[in-house]
Amino acid sequence: MNAKRCIIFLGPSLTRKDARQILDAKFRAPAAQGDIFRACAEKPAAIGLIDGVFKDTPTVRHREILWAMSQGIPVFGASSMGALRAAELSGCGMIGVGLIYRWYRRFALLPDDAVAVTHGPAALGSPPLSDALVDIRQSLSAARRQGLLTPQAARDHLAKITAQPFGARHVPQAAQPARVSQKAADARALLGQMARHARVNDWPSPKTPPPPIIHAWLDDLRDSDLQLEENGQ
Repeated sequence: MNAKRCIIFLGPSLTRKDARQILDAKFRAPAAQGDIFRACAEKPAAIGLIDGVFKDTPTVRHREILWAMSQGIPVFGASSMGALRAAELSGCGMIGVGLIYRWYRRFALLPDDAVAVTHGPAALGSPPLSDALVDIRQSLSAARRQGLLTPQAARDHLAKITAQPFGARHVPQAAQPARVSQKAADARALLGQMARHARVNDWPSPKTPPPPIIHAWLDDLRDSDLQLEENGQ
């Protein structure tokens, strides 16, 4: 299978220009409810979930990821919404990549908004308009190690920023020289792993059974203008 047949849901975590230097794939805006189910109709070699929408728009559902894997399509997740869903579905066959994914696997109560940012319109590539708390934490730690901030100053900055709504969070000016983007690093790691699979065509084959068809899911699909085949597949 060709790398061009991969579908990647990407937004503020990494620019498409940078992403295309790693993997030649079909890049889509951050995933919303129904987008992964819809992508299955294209029979991609694999799906990569990096960014997804939330808050005012229905988020990508667990069942549609399970559905994709039950159709033999490997699904990779990292960085943002992808890291969250991969941590939740790792036991079902979703492939998680990167440090943020491992954090969510290890710390089940890590807040979802630790990876949340506001971003611009999809037509412009969904550029970030705020900084994720995971990136702010990493940047403050780097600034402390480099002597730009005292340990107490770093703690004070973190406490103040954590108390703010996610859309108002930014790396403090004092830590800008040590700025770290863990989300971008994890997105690159996911794309690199998928590129390696694409080069030798050794995509993992999920053994995930189809999720039960329940009325709530059918309602969600109808709300997204989607439907299952009449045979339930």
